Amino acid sequence: MRVVSIGDLVVDYYYKDNKLLGINGGMTSHNIIANLAKLKHDTKVFGVCGCDQAGIIAIKSLKDLGVDTKDIQILEDINTRVFHVSYITKEDESISFSSKQRCPFCNQKRWYEESKIDTKKIIDLIDEEDILVFDNLCDKNQYIIDNTTNKKVIDLGQYFELEKLTIEDIIQKLNNKFDIINLNERVEKYLLKRFNVNNLLDIYNLFNPKLIIVTRGKKGADFVYNDNYFHYDLLNISQEIDSTGAGDAFFSVFISEYIKSNYIIDNKLIEKTFIKATKLTSRVVTKMGARGHINNLYKIKNKKEVCTCIDFDLQTRKQIKRCNININNLKTRVINAVLSDASEKIININFNNLNNCLFVGTGGSYAVSVFASKVVNYLYGVNCIAIYPRDLAYRNNKKIDKVFMFSYSGTTSDIITSTNNIDNDKKVLITKAKITKVLDKTNIPKDNVISYKTSSNKAKERGFLSFEGTVAPASLFLKLYFKEKNIEQEVETFITNSINYWNSYFSNFFKENKTKLSKILVKSNIINIFTGDFTTSACVDLESKIIESGIFNTVVHEKKNFSHGRFINYEHLSSKINVYFKQKKTTKYEEELINYLNNDNMIIIESLYDDILCEYDLLIASQYLIYYISNFLDIDMSKPSYTQEAMKIYFYKGSL
Repeated sequence: MRVVSIGDLVVDYYYKDNKLLGINGGMTSHNIIANLAKLKHDTKVFGVCGCDQAGIIAIKSLKDLGVDTKDIQILEDINTRVFHVSYITKEDESISFSSKQRCPFCNQKRWYEESKIDTKKIIDLIDEEDILVFDNLCDKNQYIIDNTTNKKVIDLGQYFELEKLTIEDIIQKLNNKFDIINLNERVEKYLLKRFNVNNLLDIYNLFNPKLIIVTRGKKGADFVYNDNYFHYDLLNISQEIDSTGAGDAFFSVFISEYIKSNYIIDNKLIEKTFIKATKLTSRVVTKMGARGHINNLYKIKNKKEVCTCIDFDLQTRKQIKRCNININNLKTRVINAVLSDASEKIININFNNLNNCLFVGTGGSYAVSVFASKVVNYLYGVNCIAIYPRDLAYRNNKKIDKVFMFSYSGTTSDIITSTNNIDNDKKVLITKAKITKVLDKTNIPKDNVISYKTSSNKAKERGFLSFEGTVAPASLFLKLYFKEKNIEQEVETFITNSINYWNSYFSNFFKENKTKLSKILVKSNIINIFTGDFTTSACVDLESKIIESGIFNTVVHEKKNFSHGRFINYEHLSSKINVYFKQKKTTKYEEELINYLNNDNMIIIESLYDDILCEYDLLIASQYLIYYISNFLDIDMSKPSYTQEAMKIYFYKGSL
C-alpha cells in the first residue's frame, strides 16, 4: 500500500530581509508526502515539472527523503512552478511574512495556471490499494477523483477555485469522495458563509467524509466524525520562527495514524493522534521552510549573473560522514551510559535465581546479546542463549525465566513481536529510548525497562551501523562483571584504555599497510572471519557491519569447526582474505590454524586480555576496524544506499 500525492511540482524560494536563504520543494500535497516518507510510509508522487534547475530540485527534495519519484514527468515546454516566500524583520524584532508567485528581484512569474498532469496516464499507474492525497479540486484532479475507487484525502487550504462554482457543484465535487477532509479557518469561514450553515457539523453532513478536521494554529483544532464534534486545545506552544508547513505536517500524522488503525476512526485515535501531530508541528515551526524539519534548504548560487529564479547552480555541501560523528562520540556516550543508573539496575537483578535465559537482539544489538549472555553464564552458570527474534518466536519458551531484549530505539518491531507470547514480567528491555516512549508502545512493566538515556546522554547516533547501540549496553554488563569479580580498576578506565588503544592501533595499522589493504579492501571481495573462544561478540558485530555496509561479503568460520572440512572451500577461493580475532593466550590448535591460514591478506587482531575482558576488548576493536575501513575507502559505511524494495522489508512490521 502506497500513499500517493498528485499534482504539479513546485519549488519554494525562501528569503529573509531580502537575502535568499535557499530553496526547497513545495506544494501542500507533496509536503504531506514528504512528511509521510519521514514517518516511514511507502510514498510516491505523480506529477510534472519543467526541464530546468528548479525541476531538478523539486524531484531531488522528494527523492532525498525516500519518496518514489520515477513516474514524475519532466516536460520540455514549461518552467517548473516557483513560489517566493519572504520574511522581513520589523523594528520590534517581529517578522512579517508574504508569499508571491513573482520574484522579488526580477519580478518575473515562473508559474502556469492550468495543471499539466496527464490524468489518464496517472490513473493507469494508480494501484487499487493506493491512498491518494490532493490539495485542490482543479478539473484534472477532479477527473482522477471521480474515476478512481481508492481511498482519498484532501487538504483544502484555498477556496478561490470554489468561488466560480454553484453550491451544487461544490457538493458534487466533495460529497462522499474523501475519507478525510482537512480545512483551515479561512476555508471553513468561506464554506459556512457560502452554504449559509451554522457550524462544522453542517459542513460535515454536506460532504460526508469519515473525518473532517479544521486546524486553528495556536488555538488547536476541531474534529467531526460520526456526527460527533471535538475540540482540542494546543497546550504547549513553541516559539514560532516559521509556521509554513505546520498544517501539512499536522495532517500527515493523521493520515499515518489512520492507516495504522486500519482505517477506523474513534475518539481514542483522534486524541492520541492530536498529541502526536502537535509534537511534530512544534518542531516544524522552529525551522525555516515547509520542510525545514525534514530536509534543509538547498543552497544555490547565481549562474552567469542572472537572477536565481531563472537559472542557478546547486551548491553541494561537504558531506559529513555519519560514521565519523558516531565513532568520535563513542567514548563519551559509552562512559555516560556506564555512569547512568542503568548499571545499578542490571547489577541488582538476581541472576542467582535464574536457570534459563534468552538474550535477543538484531544487527549490532545481537552482538550485545552474545556478550551479555557470556557474562551472565561466566559469572553465574546460568544457561544463556543469544538468539535472533525470529528464532525466539519459533521456540517453546515455557521454561525460560528471563528474556533480555536489546533495542537501541526501544521499539524494534521484531523484538517486540517475537516476545508477545512471553509473560511481561519475564521481559527486561535495555535501551537508550525514553522509558515513557517504551511504555507507550509496549506492555513491558516500567520496572523492567532499563534505559541508559540521561540528561547528559541525550544525543543519539544516526545511521544504519550501530556503534553506541552495540558498545554502551555491552558496557553495562562489563560493569556487572567488574563488580562480581572485585576488579580494582574502574570500569570506565578499562573502557577508555580499550577505546584509546584500538583507535591508535588501527590508525597506525592503516597508515603502515596501505598496499596490503588496497588489495584486501576491494568491493565485492569475500572476507573470512574466524571466531570462537572469547571472540564471538566481535566476530558477530564485524560480520553484521560488513554485510550491512554492502561493500564486501563475509564467511564466518568457527575456528575448530573449520577443520572439519570447511577448508576445502577455502582452498578454492581466488583470494584468501582473512580477519582473525584472538585472545592474548594461544592454544596449540590455534597455532596450527594460524600457520595454515597466514598469508599476505590476513589481518590478525589480538587482544591484550583473555576471557571476558578479551570478549569486550575485541568488541571495541571491531568498531574501530569498521571506522578505519570506512575512512580508507572514503565512504560513509553508516549510510548505505538501500533500494525502495529493500526498505519495504526493513520496515516490515507484523507476524514473523
